[in-house]
Amino acid sequence: MTIRRREAKSGTRWDVEWLLPDGTKRSKTFKTLRGAKLFDGELRSAREDGETVDPRGGKTELQVVYKNWLASRPDLSRKVRRGYEDNWRLRIEPKFGNWPIGRILRENVQEWVNEMTAEGLGPRTVRWTHSVLRMTLDHAITDRKLRGKNPASNVRFPAMGETSHVYLTAVEVSKLAELCDTAMGEDSRAVKQGDVVLILAYTGLRFGELTGLNVEDVDLEARRIRVRRSITQLSGRLIEGPPKSRAGRRSVPIPERLVPILKRRMEGRIAGEPAIMSPKGSRLGLENWKRAVGWRARIVELGRPTMRVHDLRHTYASLSRSAGADMKLIQVTMGHASIMVTAHTYADLYDSDLDRVANALDGLGD
Repeated sequence: MTIRRREAKSGTRWDVEWLLPDGTKRSKTFKTLRGAKLFDGELRSAREDGETVDPRGGKTELQVVYKNWLASRPDLSRKVRRGYEDNWRLRIEPKFGNWPIGRILRENVQEWVNEMTAEGLGPRTVRWTHSVLRMTLDHAITDRKLRGKNPASNVRFPAMGETSHVYLTAVEVSKLAELCDTAMGEDSRAVKQGDVVLILAYTGLRFGELTGLNVEDVDLEARRIRVRRSITQLSGRLIEGPPKSRAGRRSVPIPERLVPILKRRMEGRIAGEPAIMSPKGSRLGLENWKRAVGWRARIVELGRPTMRVHDLRHTYASLSRSAGADMKLIQVTMGHASIMVTAHTYADLYDSDLDRVANALDGLGD
């Protein structure tokens, strides 16, 4: 690495020259000797750490970096990968796709976030879309194509709205199951589907985990369900993948009330076949199940018109809490990655604990 002084028409210039590992010569010009020395110091420090610096990396277009980043992520599930691809195609590529990464500034990213918010995108969608840009630029920094701080850092987002859950009572769970059964009609050949409501509400499984169950995953003697896979519906196709997180691979206790339901569901089938079948005898899909039971009409009849199928999972947390389960047990059975996720998601279920603290304090002597 050398620093050379050069006289140009616009004044004195200082050129820093160095070699890449493949022998390619690189140089960068500075207006001051101080700037050249600072950069030369960065080069020497990087070489000691076994890294290389290419000043032309900042001219690389974002779309090139994005493709390289996505190719470096074989760990992504098909569902997550599809989500990242959609976010790139719909919102990031039109804005920054052909920009040289060195031209993207924090204010450009903030302006883009503000535009998405003004267009009516929800706070969660804005954050998720931004995360794809941030991870792409992180990849550029790791590959030494971009120097300095990630321009997608320290961006301000719209406030997240309060997330409300629908918690059914045990009576409402039974009622909803009956309504879904009634929707299937009186045809004796029809496979009743209301028991899906009971299974979801009393195991806390995500719908994809339920439909991913095979016969060998359900041990009725031990009263345990082993969650090993999840099924996602993409473009009308059911795609098998792992559970949402490592903690999602878990054993879930089976309440006694579900044993006859599961036994009837699996009767006559062997290991490797789906434990829960659709009315037509195939692996269960969420949208097909909702159509079969007339989900929207059923929740209106129940008096819960805003309820989602996923709220049956929240109902499990509520019923478990009512039965005396502590937060750690709920975390394990629901497959949350950490107890912090459980605490954040279901803090409202533990509001009564605050009264116990106050009462305990009242009981202390003066």
